[in-house]
Amino acid sequence: MSREMATLVAASLEIGRAESLLAKNIKKLDRVERKIFFQEIKPREKEIKQFISQYCSGSEESCREDVIRKTVDSLLEKKGDPDLVDSMVMDVVGRLNIYQSLRERSESEGIRLSAMTSFGGLSMVLFTVVIVTAIVLYFINR
Repeated sequence: MSREMATLVAASLEIGRAESLLAKNIKKLDRVERKIFFQEIKPREKEIKQFISQYCSGSEESCREDVIRKTVDSLLEKKGDPDLVDSMVMDVVGRLNIYQSLRERSESEGIRLSAMTSFGGLSMVLFTVVIVTAIVLYFINR
């Protein structure tokens, strides 16, 4: 999905040399690629999201479901780590819808997601810290 959507976005909005960056994760961009990203893609991010929104709502609900399914497939290939296009699609379609589908599919297919991708990641860490802190404070004040 990310390659297809990156090609569609680049062709319709004439992005040019930044097309290859759309299919990469922002964490994995080097210094030159980050410069290109912030000069060419970031200023046009709203325009790109509007294009994706028009693409998703163009025909009917099945198109939206197809975009969600393809995005989840793309995320499963990368163990849940979204690239730039997937991230923009998630902003348009809704992150909760995509993450819910991603979690269901990863559990049913037995694919392990990278850390902090599924819903339990950060929440579980915060929950554990709160519990440990509460126990320590209880014993200190006792």
